[in-house]
Amino acid sequence: MSGRLTSPVLVGRERERAALAAALTAARSAAAVVLVGGEAGMGKTRLVREFTGGLGASARVLTGGCTDLGVDGLPFGPFVTALRRLVRELDAPPVTALLPCGGRRGLARLLPELGVADDEPEPDLGRARLFEEVLVLLEGAARQRSLVLVLEDLHWADRSTGELLTFLATNLGEPGVLILGTYRPDEIGGTHPLRPLVSRVDSVRGISLGGLDRDGVAEQLGELLAAPADEAFTERVFLRSGGNPLFVEALVTVGDAPAASLSDLLLADVDRLPDLSRRVLHAAAVAASPVGHALLAILVEMDDLAFEDALRPLVRRRFLDVVEDGYAFRRDLIREAVYGSLLPGERVRLHRACAEAITTDPALVSGDRAYAEVALHWHASGAPIRAAEAAWHAAESARRTYAYAEQHRLLDRVLRTWQRVPDLADRLGVDRGTVASLAAEAALNAGELDTGVASVTTALAEHPDPEVAAHLLRTRAAMYDRNGQDPMPDLHEAVRLLPTGADTPLRGEVLADLAIAQRHHQHDAEARTTAEDALRIGQRTGDRGVQARALITLAAADTDLPTAVELFERARTAARDAGAADTQLAVAVTESDRLEAAGEHARAEQVARSGITLARELGLTRTRGTLLAPNLSESLLSLGRWDEAEAVYREALAQSPPPLYRAYLQVIQATVDLRRGALDAATTAATQARAVMREPNRGEETCLEPDLLDCRLAQIRQDAGAVTAILDHVLTDHDLARSPRYSWPLLTTGALTLVGHHGTGALLTRMSTYSDTLAVTGRLQQAHRLTFLAATRHDDTDAWAAAIEAWRDLGQPYPLAEALLHSTRAALATQHRSTAAELITEAASIAEGLGAAPLQREIQQLATRARITTNPTRPGNPAGLTTREMEVLELVVAGLSNRKIGEHLFISAKTAGVHVSNILAKLTVTTRLEAAAWAHRNQLFKTE
Repeated sequence: MSGRLTSPVLVGRERERAALAAALTAARSAAAVVLVGGEAGMGKTRLVREFTGGLGASARVLTGGCTDLGVDGLPFGPFVTALRRLVRELDAPPVTALLPCGGRRGLARLLPELGVADDEPEPDLGRARLFEEVLVLLEGAARQRSLVLVLEDLHWADRSTGELLTFLATNLGEPGVLILGTYRPDEIGGTHPLRPLVSRVDSVRGISLGGLDRDGVAEQLGELLAAPADEAFTERVFLRSGGNPLFVEALVTVGDAPAASLSDLLLADVDRLPDLSRRVLHAAAVAASPVGHALLAILVEMDDLAFEDALRPLVRRRFLDVVEDGYAFRRDLIREAVYGSLLPGERVRLHRACAEAITTDPALVSGDRAYAEVALHWHASGAPIRAAEAAWHAAESARRTYAYAEQHRLLDRVLRTWQRVPDLADRLGVDRGTVASLAAEAALNAGELDTGVASVTTALAEHPDPEVAAHLLRTRAAMYDRNGQDPMPDLHEAVRLLPTGADTPLRGEVLADLAIAQRHHQHDAEARTTAEDALRIGQRTGDRGVQARALITLAAADTDLPTAVELFERARTAARDAGAADTQLAVAVTESDRLEAAGEHARAEQVARSGITLARELGLTRTRGTLLAPNLSESLLSLGRWDEAEAVYREALAQSPPPLYRAYLQVIQATVDLRRGALDAATTAATQARAVMREPNRGEETCLEPDLLDCRLAQIRQDAGAVTAILDHVLTDHDLARSPRYSWPLLTTGALTLVGHHGTGALLTRMSTYSDTLAVTGRLQQAHRLTFLAATRHDDTDAWAAAIEAWRDLGQPYPLAEALLHSTRAALATQHRSTAAELITEAASIAEGLGAAPLQREIQQLATRARITTNPTRPGNPAGLTTREMEVLELVVAGLSNRKIGEHLFISAKTAGVHVSNILAKLTVTTRLEAAAWAHRNQLFKTE
């Protein structure tokens, strides 16, 4: 039976086309990612092409596809193809105008059309900048008209493509961008780069293509045969094909002839082709699809006329589609079947021919594919020496485009070839130790930590020279650190291997790393000594990057805040001189954290915001900027600006930050939630954070944070038993002297909860004894110490007055309200009722402004028992204004905005606005100016 090879119309996919149309409509309001999944032959590509082909001028469509090259494939391949098309359509100058520094810092490495790429000394930073520039370009292009980016055959995606796609799916924010991907679900294993996206349900929508039903098969047969098929034939095809459109096409061709496999079905029509056409098809199956016309002509060794005659049946019958300057298989399954049918010698010959042709003329393949394809073809042809040489060059090409996973695998192939080719060092012009070091760095940068550790361990066992060993140890230490293990043994060993008297750049780098690790583990004295050595070497060698990193450690470890701030400024200057953007941002992260720990919350906020601004200027808002979000949100939390803190941490959490930074954000989230009374949400966030922060090698401070959070949750629940268990664990299992920053609030929270509870006396005595030996650094720790002393001295009103003054001076409203509440209890116990009324009224006002529901309830319960009205309308207050409304009105008269009123009264700007609205209503005026005039007429407030 004969008929058309393909149906002229797409049948049975009306629902899926409607879903794609709905996704594009939604994307015009908020960027969207849709993945179309289906087994081979289901028509994924046909569906997407039919959809995009009908968009016309309403959307710009860019298409790129992955190729079945595995590790040898061009990193970011589908993105390169699609973005090159965008540059051609828009022209290079408008594209560079959309990008920070014209794309020279990142995207120019993938698209040379944008100009010569700048050098990038920081691998992680370069990759982050590249990702952000791709995002900025897509969002910028979509401002003109909607943009549809089609990425085909993502089951063949290289690691870098998968990571970039995941980044875009998480971070695309502006409207107008729709990303459509196609993939085969049965080829997405647990470690596949597409797995994180396929398993997501929040930001990625999935469309699953199943087989056609019987009516769909009947309709397809009618289109293929140009006439309705009889019922019996339709039933046979439906049963044999399972509704797979490609199988239906193949069965139309072979009719009722038996076929042992799908491959037999697909090859049946190939066997009917002329001999020369089959020869062309065999060559195309070996070459990476798409294959250029010139390369294919070289492979088949035909004269031009014969080659064209052989091509025509392939194009006419849709085995091959014409794409730009070459050809691509219409169906990947057909290419796989044809390749599988080749004789072993035929494959080797064609792979060798491909490698030789591309080596002679790299322009035969597009873009930067030459090294990758040559590596593939020499490897497939069984030529290990030529394959290793090509893999070495391909690895360098991958490194330049920040495709570190691909670089690592290619270098690993080179290393595995070394034992069989003793003179490989001479051929490559590099020794094995250098290749091993580069492979280790690539594994580190790719995040392939376990594999990288194994590779380094193997390389170290081969006894390389001391400097190579030190370099490998430094790299393995970084892997251990990222993997939650102790990096210091490797760093100490690396220092030992490097001559003490030789102040080399590598020794300076290792010492700078060691100082950071020592500081992270609260070995402050050792960290200072090591950092001073690193700084001295950095000054002697002129390495401003090492100087900057050493100065950061010295600043973080210095207990004198003015000195620390001066050191941070020196570190910032050194990092700027070194062009080390990541180190500049590290200064902002560390300095804002140091200021927050010292109780300088407003200054910490300013430094964190400056760091985020720097990240934005560097084109790193969604990557490095996210790392400053925990510090900024913590300062806003301390200042009582909970709504702003929530906005910061929610935006940062939406960017999928690294696990430890996500945990830091979740600690802030949980603290805000528990103080507002959302205990279930707080418990969930705390549980997630705890799992990360209590991993090995997190350091004393990071381990104590979840203990403090648990203690605060138990305090809110008034669970003295849980607080007792936490404090007993902390005093027994932790060295609190190494982290006063978290030890003092733990002791304070415990004392506020346990004082007065039966059976807690021994623990409180133990806590008091410990507090006598605990250092106090800065105003914040002093405020906690004063609160602890007041809590353990029961009804000492003078002690509570000192604590209140300390919290008021810091500008921390929540602990101030807590201190006011406990001071009220002391005043009532000592019969100072009028003082108690003033204290609890202020506490109630602060708690109300913050929206601290549990604290409000506790305050109200005490006020009720003491028969105190916490927010009275005083007889002298006009128009029924409450005391709080009188305070707000006075600040309105002074010309303050809602935000300034909130800062002054420790309430949110939103709450201040509510008070202003209530005041206007009670005064029957419509503007703040009228309210101020009313207050002046009634002489409510003193005027200077």
